[in-house]
Amino acid sequence: MIYIEEEGQNIDKFVKGKAVVVFDPPFYRLIIENTFGDNYEVAKVTLGTSEPSAYSINNLINKKWSRFKFYQKSSDEVKVSEKRINPKRLQRISRKEVSKGIGTKAQQALKEQSQLEKKTSKKKKSEYNKEKKLINFKMKQHKKMEKHKGH
Repeated sequence: MIYIEEEGQNIDKFVKGKAVVVFDPPFYRLIIENTFGDNYEVAKVTLGTSEPSAYSINNLINKKWSRFKFYQKSSDEVKVSEKRINPKRLQRISRKEVSKGIGTKAQQALKEQSQLEKKTSKKKKSEYNKEKKLINFKMKQHKKMEKHKGH
């Protein structure tokens, strides 16, 4: 427990953490969740194909904690509707969500993180391709100019 004092008031805030080993064929993955106040963060680490021991997991968490990529999400980002929803509509929405198979909070956060990483890598790749095309174009123009300089 971390004890924080703000403006003369005593506030208790807990840092809650959870590490779960999941077998996602053919790999074992370690999912680490941390909650601090309103902030929620999650990281996923691939452990390998053989079942990891408790010692190896503990060692990994203690020595390589700084290398984990945590995806953060605050409760402010979650939109909560204030208005009343018709019960039948609520049933339809819940049935639709269950059929999708959304998963746990950690899975949702990891999915969001992977989508974000896909977008950034796609953007980086397109910028690289544009730059490459521009360089090739300039080289061809330069070559053309060299050919037509004179005899």
